[in-house]
Amino acid sequence: MKRQLTFTAAAAVLALAALQGHAAADGAPSPSDSASAGSAAPTGAPPATWAPSGTAIAGASTTADAPPMEPATTYKDTIKPDETRIYGVTLDAKSSAYVSAYALPPAGSRVTYGDGIELKLQSADGSDCDSRDETFDTDGAARPIGSAVARLMGVDSDCQEANQYTLSVHRKSAATSDPGAWPLELRFVLEPALKPGTTAQPAPNFGSASPTPLTAGTPRQAHGGTGFATAAAVRTGIWKDRVLPGETRFYKVPVDWGQQATVFSDFSSAPVNGDESTYVSGGVRLTSYSPVRELIDSSDNAYSGSPTSLNERLAPVSYANRAASDSDVVRVRYAGWYYFAVSVHPDVAHAVTGAVPVTLRVDVKGTAQAAPAYDGDPGAAGIGIDAHDVSAADGSPTDGAGSSSGTSGMRFLAFASLGAGTVLLLTLAVWYAAARRRAGRPVDAVPQQAGAQQAGSQQSGYGPPPAW
Repeated sequence: MKRQLTFTAAAAVLALAALQGHAAADGAPSPSDSASAGSAAPTGAPPATWAPSGTAIAGASTTADAPPMEPATTYKDTIKPDETRIYGVTLDAKSSAYVSAYALPPAGSRVTYGDGIELKLQSADGSDCDSRDETFDTDGAARPIGSAVARLMGVDSDCQEANQYTLSVHRKSAATSDPGAWPLELRFVLEPALKPGTTAQPAPNFGSASPTPLTAGTPRQAHGGTGFATAAAVRTGIWKDRVLPGETRFYKVPVDWGQQATVFSDFSSAPVNGDESTYVSGGVRLTSYSPVRELIDSSDNAYSGSPTSLNERLAPVSYANRAASDSDVVRVRYAGWYYFAVSVHPDVAHAVTGAVPVTLRVDVKGTAQAAPAYDGDPGAAGIGIDAHDVSAADGSPTDGAGSSSGTSGMRFLAFASLGAGTVLLLTLAVWYAAARRRAGRPVDAVPQQAGAQQAGSQQSGYGPPPAW
């Protein structure tokens, strides 16, 4: 019987280990990530950072050797100071295309105001289709930085033909900046054309009224992710989180066709480090991104431990926005998940103790309209939302596949069920041993034949749980 008890206990340990290992493999938030994203961060906890994911790719130094990128695929690479990495994309003559690249300098990296990356999409004949130049804008503000470049069909005059195109990523770094390589995360997506004869609805009026923050509602807890793939899904409402100095936390908001999103980020007061005169220029930042990871807008404020607020008000979502003259309107041209990132400058650690409390006031207004008639499925590009997207936006971080980490709840239920079964087996084993003792028969005197039957039963019906 002792052997039976030992085996059952071992099975319980193996079950726990298997489930824990599976949860980690599925991309569930790590303890350090959850701690820094939650209601309180452990003292001295390092800032959580965005680790690049996807298929490894090695950018070339010339267009002739550019490795091909496949649509709806995420890639990872690295880039050194003053280096240019080139990647190839094949475009048809009907789809709009978007290629994004984000540099992810390690936390605490030395960077200057003008450090950053330059993105350029070019055709085979050297024509420039689109370019972006993104910099940190503040000394010492190491954070994820990047955007997307686009080839828009029917809007641009160049780059409309089917051909081979290239994305080049160039890193700009001052001589005093860290010389180490930065991780890169890249993604290539295609947006289908509209069906022949389809006319998109006119773009709604953006308006010039100043945005007003949402004040009604009970605040809920959010746990911002460290990048696009792990962004916390939030909907209209008030959400609270805490962001450590040196961290950037991502949130995503479902915005349908015809709707308009406004997000206020209130940075609360925080305990100061003795000297209230510490003043960090560009101490806090709020940045907005489109569903294809194109940077829309970014703003920052100084922070010294006193309350301050930033806001981003997007244009109403419309397919026709792609022809607008305002670049911030052009980038709000499809329904989907819009991303908002909150950053706290590393130097804020010299001004306050611990994490900075942040309140997000998310307000999505307008009645959802019908989607334009695409000649294909735009979902692979991240375009479009459904009712489930809205109902699932509960502030939880998403896993690496982009789904809500609420699915971890299913793993928990499975674990709980298995754990309850293990407890039941242990209880039955103890009861069996006690019954033997009450009968006056030593537990160790169980006949070998019965023990063999029990062992055979365990081998056929129990044992360690399968790997999920």
